[in-house]
Amino acid sequence: MSSATALCCTLSPEEIEFLAENMKIEIVPLETMDQLPLISCTIPVMKPPRKLKIPLWLALKLKTQGRARIVPPEWLNVATLEQLRNEEIEQDAFAPLPFHWLEVAQMLLRDCADDMEDVEQIQRLLLELREARQNKARKGLEAVNEVQLGVDNLGAMEINEIRPFFTQIMNRMQKVVQASKEGE
Repeated sequence: MSSATALCCTLSPEEIEFLAENMKIEIVPLETMDQLPLISCTIPVMKPPRKLKIPLWLALKLKTQGRARIVPPEWLNVATLEQLRNEEIEQDAFAPLPFHWLEVAQMLLRDCADDMEDVEQIQRLLLELREARQNKARKGLEAVNEVQLGVDNLGAMEINEIRPFFTQIMNRMQKVVQASKEGE
Protein backbone atom coordinates (compact mmCIF):
# COMPACT_ATOMS: atom_id res chain seq x y z
CA MET A 1 0.00 0.00 0.00
CA SER A 2 1.33 3.43 -0.91
CA SER A 3 1.89 6.08 1.70
CA ALA A 4 0.05 9.40 1.60
CA THR A 5 3.28 11.11 0.52
CA ALA A 6 3.72 8.74 -2.41
CA LEU A 7 0.09 9.17 -3.46
CA CYS A 8 0.41 12.94 -3.77
CA CYS A 9 2.93 12.45 -6.55
CA THR A 10 1.05 9.80 -8.53
CA LEU A 11 -2.29 9.28 -10.17
CA SER A 12 -4.65 6.49 -9.20
CA PRO A 13 -5.13 3.65 -11.70
CA GLU A 14 -8.67 4.92 -12.27
CA GLU A 15 -7.37 8.39 -13.15
CA ILE A 16 -4.87 6.96 -15.62
CA GLU A 17 -7.62 4.80 -17.15
CA PHE A 18 -9.77 7.93 -17.49
CA LEU A 19 -6.96 9.67 -19.40
CA ALA A 20 -6.55 6.63 -21.65
CA GLU A 21 -10.21 6.83 -22.66
CA ASN A 22 -9.35 9.72 -24.99
CA MET A 23 -7.25 7.45 -27.22
CA LYS A 24 -8.82 6.75 -30.58
CA ILE A 25 -9.95 3.24 -31.38
CA GLU A 26 -11.57 1.71 -34.41
CA ILE A 27 -15.20 0.61 -34.38
CA VAL A 28 -17.69 -0.89 -36.80
CA PRO A 29 -21.10 0.73 -36.28
CA LEU A 30 -24.01 -1.69 -36.22
CA GLU A 31 -26.51 1.00 -37.21
CA THR A 32 -26.45 4.36 -38.95
CA MET A 33 -25.87 7.26 -36.56
CA ASP A 34 -25.84 11.00 -37.22
CA GLN A 35 -22.79 13.21 -37.03
CA LEU A 36 -21.79 13.86 -33.42
CA PRO A 37 -20.09 17.17 -32.55
CA LEU A 38 -17.84 16.82 -29.51
CA ILE A 39 -15.62 19.39 -27.83
CA SER A 40 -12.41 17.78 -29.08
CA CYS A 41 -13.62 16.67 -32.52
CA THR A 42 -16.65 15.92 -34.64
CA ILE A 43 -17.53 12.30 -35.23
CA PRO A 44 -18.74 11.88 -38.83
CA VAL A 45 -21.91 10.05 -39.80
CA MET A 46 -21.51 6.41 -38.85
CA LYS A 47 -22.75 3.85 -41.37
CA PRO A 48 -22.25 0.11 -41.16
CA PRO A 49 -20.02 -1.63 -42.16
CA ARG A 50 -17.63 1.32 -42.58
CA LYS A 51 -14.95 1.43 -39.86
CA LEU A 52 -13.98 4.68 -38.18
CA LYS A 53 -11.80 5.84 -35.30
CA ILE A 54 -13.43 7.46 -32.30
CA PRO A 55 -12.40 8.11 -28.67
CA LEU A 56 -12.33 4.95 -26.59
CA TRP A 57 -14.87 6.27 -24.08
CA LEU A 58 -17.42 6.74 -26.86
CA ALA A 59 -16.61 3.35 -28.40
CA LEU A 60 -17.21 1.67 -25.03
CA LYS A 61 -20.51 3.52 -24.61
CA LEU A 62 -21.69 2.52 -28.10
CA LYS A 63 -20.60 -1.06 -27.40
CA THR A 64 -22.64 -1.26 -24.18
CA GLN A 65 -25.65 0.13 -26.05
CA GLY A 66 -25.26 -2.54 -28.73
CA ARG A 67 -24.69 0.10 -31.42
CA ALA A 68 -21.10 -0.76 -32.38
CA ARG A 69 -18.48 -3.48 -32.39
CA ILE A 70 -14.97 -2.54 -31.26
CA VAL A 71 -12.03 -3.52 -33.44
CA PRO A 72 -9.11 -4.41 -31.14
CA PRO A 73 -5.87 -2.47 -31.83
CA GLU A 74 -3.31 -4.15 -34.09
CA TRP A 75 -0.98 -4.89 -31.18
CA LEU A 76 -3.68 -6.65 -29.12
CA ASN A 77 -3.53 -10.11 -30.68
CA VAL A 78 -1.74 -13.34 -29.84
CA ALA A 79 0.97 -13.15 -32.52
CA THR A 80 2.00 -9.56 -31.77
CA LEU A 81 1.90 -10.04 -27.99
CA GLU A 82 4.09 -13.15 -28.26
CA GLN A 83 6.59 -11.17 -30.32
CA LEU A 84 6.54 -8.25 -27.86
CA ARG A 85 6.94 -10.58 -24.88
CA ASN A 86 9.94 -12.28 -26.52
CA GLU A 87 11.50 -8.88 -27.34
CA GLU A 88 10.96 -7.81 -23.76
CA ILE A 89 12.73 -10.89 -22.43
CA GLU A 90 15.61 -10.92 -24.93
CA GLN A 91 16.45 -7.21 -25.27
CA ASP A 92 17.63 -4.59 -22.80
CA ALA A 93 15.37 -1.83 -24.15
CA PHE A 94 11.63 -1.72 -23.54
CA ALA A 95 9.58 -2.93 -26.50
CA PRO A 96 7.58 -0.16 -28.19
CA LEU A 97 3.95 -0.14 -27.07
CA PRO A 98 1.31 2.59 -27.05
CA PHE A 99 1.57 4.93 -24.05
CA HIS A 100 -1.72 3.64 -22.60
CA TRP A 101 -1.28 -0.01 -23.68
CA LEU A 102 -2.06 -1.50 -20.29
CA GLU A 103 -5.16 0.58 -19.60
CA VAL A 104 -6.59 0.06 -23.09
CA ALA A 105 -6.01 -3.70 -22.87
CA GLN A 106 -7.70 -3.87 -19.46
CA MET A 107 -10.74 -1.88 -20.60
CA LEU A 108 -11.16 -3.88 -23.80
CA LEU A 109 -10.80 -7.22 -22.03
CA ARG A 110 -13.25 -6.11 -19.35
CA ASP A 111 -15.90 -4.57 -21.62
CA CYS A 112 -15.40 -6.06 -25.10
CA ALA A 113 -14.01 -9.57 -24.73
CA ASP A 114 -16.72 -10.82 -27.11
CA ASP A 115 -15.17 -8.70 -29.89
CA MET A 116 -11.79 -10.43 -29.44
CA GLU A 117 -10.36 -13.84 -30.28
CA ASP A 118 -8.26 -16.00 -27.93
CA VAL A 119 -9.08 -13.88 -24.87
CA GLU A 120 -7.48 -16.25 -22.33
CA GLN A 121 -4.26 -16.44 -24.31
CA ILE A 122 -4.21 -12.65 -24.73
CA GLN A 123 -4.67 -12.23 -20.97
CA ARG A 124 -1.83 -14.68 -20.27
CA LEU A 125 0.50 -12.93 -22.74
CA LEU A 126 -0.34 -9.50 -21.33
CA LEU A 127 0.50 -10.76 -17.84
CA GLU A 128 3.82 -12.22 -19.04
CA LEU A 129 4.62 -9.01 -20.92
CA ARG A 130 3.80 -6.90 -17.88
CA GLU A 131 5.94 -9.07 -15.60
CA ALA A 132 8.89 -8.91 -18.01
CA ARG A 133 8.59 -5.11 -18.20
CA GLN A 134 8.31 -4.79 -14.40
CA ASN A 135 11.46 -6.88 -13.94
CA LYS A 136 13.28 -4.71 -16.46
CA ALA A 137 12.11 -1.54 -14.70
CA ARG A 138 13.31 -2.89 -11.33
CA LYS A 139 16.72 -3.67 -12.80
CA GLY A 140 16.81 -0.19 -14.31
CA LEU A 141 16.09 1.40 -10.93
CA GLU A 142 18.97 -0.58 -9.42
CA ALA A 143 21.34 0.76 -12.08
CA VAL A 144 20.20 4.39 -11.88
CA ASN A 145 22.78 7.16 -11.54
CA GLU A 146 22.40 10.80 -10.54
CA VAL A 147 22.15 11.94 -14.15
CA GLN A 148 19.54 9.80 -15.87
CA LEU A 149 17.33 6.75 -16.02
CA GLY A 150 16.50 5.34 -19.45
CA VAL A 151 12.80 4.56 -19.57
CA ASP A 152 11.98 4.86 -23.25
CA ASN A 153 8.74 3.14 -24.28
CA LEU A 154 7.28 2.85 -20.78
CA GLY A 155 3.52 3.30 -20.57
CA ALA A 156 1.57 5.70 -18.37
CA MET A 157 0.68 3.11 -15.72
CA GLU A 158 4.25 1.80 -15.61
CA ILE A 159 5.70 5.29 -15.15
CA ASN A 160 3.13 6.03 -12.48
CA GLU A 161 4.10 2.87 -10.58
CA ILE A 162 7.83 3.61 -10.49
CA ARG A 163 7.54 7.38 -9.95
CA PRO A 164 7.62 7.27 -6.10
CA PHE A 165 10.63 4.92 -6.06
CA PHE A 166 12.43 6.88 -8.75
CA THR A 167 11.86 10.14 -6.89
CA GLN A 168 13.27 8.67 -3.66
CA ILE A 169 16.28 7.18 -5.45
CA MET A 170 17.06 10.42 -7.28
CA ASN A 171 16.78 12.45 -4.05
CA ARG A 172 19.16 10.08 -2.27
CA MET A 173 21.57 10.08 -5.22
CA GLN A 174 21.66 13.88 -5.24
CA LYS A 175 22.46 13.90 -1.52
CA VAL A 176 25.28 11.36 -2.00
CA VAL A 177 26.76 13.30 -4.92
CA GLN A 178 26.45 16.58 -3.03
CA ALA A 179 28.12 15.06 0.06
CA SER A 180 30.97 13.65 -2.01
CA LYS A 181 31.54 17.06 -3.63
CA GLU A 182 31.59 18.76 -0.23
CA GLY A 183 34.11 16.19 1.02
CA GLU A 184 36.58 16.92 -1.78
